Amino acid sequence: MQKVIDIRSDTKTRPTKAMYQAMLKAELGDEQKGEDPTVNKLQEMAAMKLGKEAGLFVSSGTMGNLVASMTHAQHGDSVILESESHTLIDELGGISAVAGLLTISVKGNLGVPKLADLENAIIGKDIHLQQRN
Repeated sequence: MQKVIDIRSDTKTRPTKAMYQAMLKAELGDEQKGEDPTVNKLQEMAAMKLGKEAGLFVSSGTMGNLVASMTHAQHGDSVILESESHTLIDELGGISAVAGLLTISVKGNLGVPKLADLENAIIGKDIHLQQRN
């Protein structure tokens, strides 16, 4: 019988003994000043594997989604999300509270909205409505 490993969330996975040992032996430094060799190596490896100029370590999927949202939109912009999307349902409104983004929810089928519904969710340049770039 195969052992099932649940990797859906950072709250579902548990480190193995070998992982704990690696954490205990990891060289440490101030990550914010670029002085943590372990984080630097992780970011460099991720960038190389993905063919990107640089990588950025984030401590959770929620933080990653917030960083990504904030990269693509500015405070006060609107974001269209499928009504059952993880960001809308499970991330406790961080996209609004932290990123300052207004959410517009669009119903989808198995997570995929109809094009017409997306088009209807796009807001124009009316000064009285939330704006999208």
